[in-house]
Amino acid sequence: MDDRLTGAPYRYSYTLEAGAFDEGEPVGASRLHKHDLARGSVDVHDFGPGRMPGEPVFVPGSSGFAEDEGYVLTYVYDAGRGKSDFVVLDAHDFAEAPVATVQLPHRVPFGFHGCWVADG
Repeated sequence: MDDRLTGAPYRYSYTLEAGAFDEGEPVGASRLHKHDLARGSVDVHDFGPGRMPGEPVFVPGSSGFAEDEGYVLTYVYDAGRGKSDFVVLDAHDFAEAPVATVQLPHRVPFGFHGCWVADG
């Protein structure tokens, strides 16, 4: 959810689809979900086979922006490369292609938690 709404009612929630592992490699879950609690709907971003996302973190576009105007950040493990990517999704167009993907030179372990702290 948008951390600006901690302790207050909120409309959108972002979750990770749980997956399984086979000999340490992810199988199955390659998706994040955006829940619209007011409409009861779910948008899905699927990263594709062999790509398993981590915890999604919402970052507002600006302090005055609406609740889903911003970005969702996550690390995505790419089993084919044996490394992770840092991925930025547009929260408003959640199911569309990422805004940015940065290939990292190593694997970010599953269970790595993130948060966003704005500059200044």
